[in-house]
Amino acid sequence: MRKISLLVSMLSVLIFTGAGCVQFGGTPASGPTGVYQSTDKGETWKQTSNLMTPIGIKSISGVGVYRFQTDPEDNNAIYLASRGQGLFYTYDNAQSWQSVDAMAGKFIYGFAVDPQNKCVIYVSEGQHIYKTVDCSRSWQTVYTEERGDQRVVSLVVDFGNSNIVYAAELGGDILASDDAGKGWHVQKRLGFQLQYMTGDKFNPGRLYLAGYSNGLFRSDDNGKDWDDMSAGFDNYTDANKFNRLVFNDAQKDSLFWICKYGILRSDDAGATWTDLKLITPPGSVNIYAFGINPKNQNEMYYTGTILGDQNVNVRSTFYKTTDGGKNWVTKKLPTNTIPVWLLVNPDQDNVVTMGFAVL
Repeated sequence: MRKISLLVSMLSVLIFTGAGCVQFGGTPASGPTGVYQSTDKGETWKQTSNLMTPIGIKSISGVGVYRFQTDPEDNNAIYLASRGQGLFYTYDNAQSWQSVDAMAGKFIYGFAVDPQNKCVIYVSEGQHIYKTVDCSRSWQTVYTEERGDQRVVSLVVDFGNSNIVYAAELGGDILASDDAGKGWHVQKRLGFQLQYMTGDKFNPGRLYLAGYSNGLFRSDDNGKDWDDMSAGFDNYTDANKFNRLVFNDAQKDSLFWICKYGILRSDDAGATWTDLKLITPPGSVNIYAFGINPKNQNEMYYTGTILGDQNVNVRSTFYKTTDGGKNWVTKKLPTNTIPVWLLVNPDQDNVVTMGFAVL
């Protein structure tokens, strides 16, 4: 059902650009965006940009990555939600990519794969929620947001019941469907801007929700009631300003909150927090990409970015620890655009995939 249309041997025709060093000056950095991958835990990188099309190999080196989404059933399946260039996917751990024609030219804000059926996918470009039941061959519109000042920013399929689908709207509404997207209702109105929502695979019915600057909230009853998990942020300046939320897939109730302050860790589902001791001082860089090795929790990666006027990247650096954050080493990045997302492959922990963009 998931066929790569061209032979693996064609992948030797690599489109490899932008292998220069990070720029350390006042001049704004530039370079290719798209996807890069390391097979030696961040020591070296290569661009994985081959886009398979009916007329031959093209490139996604100009695609701005908004986020990556993995398939809960297949660690080699990665979906790339772009910033206005559509939806892309790979079934061979980023060695080759394919595009979804129906999503061409769209900014993909929300994305969710049914954890019980990998061919059932939900996508939002802001105004609509689309659904496919045949692995992206065909799509139907299952929800339309008529308000011009609103958009659907995040989607989640419940890990315990695939008929339950959640949608977070920019203005603070949480929508839910109990029949796999056929009908929707308001589950909760929170009244502040939302940025990201995700489900907990260890605890079906549990959701986490991040606001732009309102901190982290958790629901244990399918989004009906929400608890503020940000009380532990009080000791960390600007910790409410959210960048990423990353689960520790090797440990139940363990998660990382990536924010303006830096990186906070909780091992009790957000009840208490401690900060990772980073090389970069608190608040000195923007951290958009973070990952932890599920086979070795002492091994973590993050990127630090300094932005100039109009969010232009001045410089970015890659950081790695193998002792739980006591010591960090720095590495050059393969392109001078902004690193925005990072994945560590759970099956092959030497493989690190990173997405780049221009904000």
